[in-house]
Amino acid sequence: MKNDIEKVLFSSSEIAAKIRTLVRNVLKDFRNEKTLVMVALLKGSVFFLADLIRQINRPVEFDFIGTSSYEGSTVSKTYVEIYKDLTFEVKGKSVILVDDILDTGKTAKIVKKHLLDKGAKEVKLCVLLDKPARREVDIKADYAGFEIDDVFVVGYGLDFKDKYRNLPYIAVLKKKHYN
Repeated sequence: MKNDIEKVLFSSSEIAAKIRTLVRNVLKDFRNEKTLVMVALLKGSVFFLADLIRQINRPVEFDFIGTSSYEGSTVSKTYVEIYKDLTFEVKGKSVILVDDILDTGKTAKIVKKHLLDKGAKEVKLCVLLDKPARREVDIKADYAGFEIDDVFVVGYGLDFKDKYRNLPYIAVLKKKHYN
């Protein structure tokens, strides 16, 4: 897999440091919440969520929402399908929506609305990567780790056709592998 990588953008130690900063900001903003409620988007955010919650020193309730918007391509579909929903209630709760990357914004906007429609008191968006050059809808992350250019990234949960998720860093994939 290393031969498929153009360059490493963020090492595992840089990611860990950024996560510590994100957690400090989340804990400051949610200091009055006894339990943090986190909802992560499958599959890419699993690594990010795990590292986030290991840094939190209070109870955390978390679940996953599964969505589909790419279908093995690098181009987002025009719609987002929710194929796995929550197993607990968010009504009246403050929710932190966790995603690996904020790209077009379509998925985050739809899932945020979905959680609010389920009665969440508020939904804050926490992403590891923010790619504003590709934004198609009006949405911003409340907590963002790294801002990146319009490059195709893999590793640390991010994939191309379900490959490269297990890389311990975030890297740019060589174009010849997805063009």
